[in-house]
Amino acid sequence: MNSPNLVFGSALVVISIGYILKSLGFVSTGDAKKISKFLMHTTFPALVFSTMIKVQFTSELLWLPLICILFALLCSFVGFHVFKKEGPEYRGILTMGCSGYNLGLFAYPLIEGIWGWKGLTYAAMFDIGNSFINFILTYGMGNYLSAQAKKGNMWKHVFKRIMSLFPFQAMVIGLLVNLLEIPIPSFINGVIDTIAQGNKPLVLLLMGIYFSVRLPKKSFIKVFQVLGIRYILGLSIGLFLFYSLPFDAHFRNMMLICIVLPVGMTLITYSDELNFDTSIAGALVNFSMLISFTLMWLLVAIFHMSTA
Repeated sequence: MNSPNLVFGSALVVISIGYILKSLGFVSTGDAKKISKFLMHTTFPALVFSTMIKVQFTSELLWLPLICILFALLCSFVGFHVFKKEGPEYRGILTMGCSGYNLGLFAYPLIEGIWGWKGLTYAAMFDIGNSFINFILTYGMGNYLSAQAKKGNMWKHVFKRIMSLFPFQAMVIGLLVNLLEIPIPSFINGVIDTIAQGNKPLVLLLMGIYFSVRLPKKSFIKVFQVLGIRYILGLSIGLFLFYSLPFDAHFRNMMLICIVLPVGMTLITYSDELNFDTSIAGALVNFSMLISFTLMWLLVAIFHMSTA
């Protein structure tokens, strides 16, 4: 385990480098999209696969995807009713913003830096539930609330999209290799691990390039209503579970960290595809990253998580 202050501090420096590079005009958001696409087809699937094949499944680990799914369903239910009087241009994106997390492009580098592969194991299990939420619930709900969606072909389209995602494929293949105990040659393992190591610096740079705090005034209150739902419920339920679940410290620490993670980056992609307001989607992603980064640092320090 590394010092959490060192991990968060060094991460903040790399994120700042990405932001400065964008501010000076060396890279643009368009470049970031290309880097993100490259990452989603190489380093991130490699990291997911490497993590999945090393998971030692226990009964308590299966609670993590279940907690993720149930909590996201609760937030979506609350958001669906809180924003039911909003116009169609707002209701869809605000409701979608209530569910789903950003693990691969935010939390994995920080969790790996502090807790190593053991931490990634818990995060990966939580991410299994998150995949269901991001790729099925959030996207399906967006289609349902979007005037642009073709309702008749919605689930067929959702299914095709899920099956075409490299990280999802890597997760399924890694789980099968693990459960069926399929041996992998050490050379191939070495290549995959080498590619996976490139995920952390790329992700942190991307966070800086994408980061922006610009927000239209008319959308400010709406965005923070969504964030209020996510973080008030997340901290309330997370702390309740932290003190009540009969599992070890590692499990409870990772559960509390994961339940306050930021809005998934897929929200921006979905909002563009479904003709929602992408500026609101970007604001939700950016402000939630700032809040979650601060919360994670505080929670690790307050609960002495790095020593557990």
